[in-house]
Amino acid sequence: MSLLKILADENVESSLMSFLKSKGLDARYAPRGLKNSELLTLAEKEDRVILTHDHDFLRIESYKPVSGTLVLPVYSIAEMEEILSKFFERFASEEIKGKAFLLTKEGFFVFREGEEKHTSVS
Repeated sequence: MSLLKILADENVESSLMSFLKSKGLDARYAPRGLKNSELLTLAEKEDRVILTHDHDFLRIESYKPVSGTLVLPVYSIAEMEEILSKFFERFASEEIKGKAFLLTKEGFFVFREGEEKHTSVS
């Protein structure tokens, strides 16, 4: 399994980034002010999974998740840490590529290109 590299959108809390780094993940912020399309291009270039609170990234017909995208709704920091921990225990980086995931307290939902509906995977 290759090391998962995260590219966080500017809307991700700094304490969440510290948590990811404490778990041994290679996590860094994207430069501030990037458009969504520029964020995707940078993530693909650096082979990083995008982490964002922006639900627009679930529209994969517009934002194709080449390296993978994780959309995490805003909850308390403790809840977001728990959700991310469960997700990373379940999924390897190879399983994330080419998909967008919605990570919620209720479970994980995957969005793939060419599919009209999302699939629950938790």
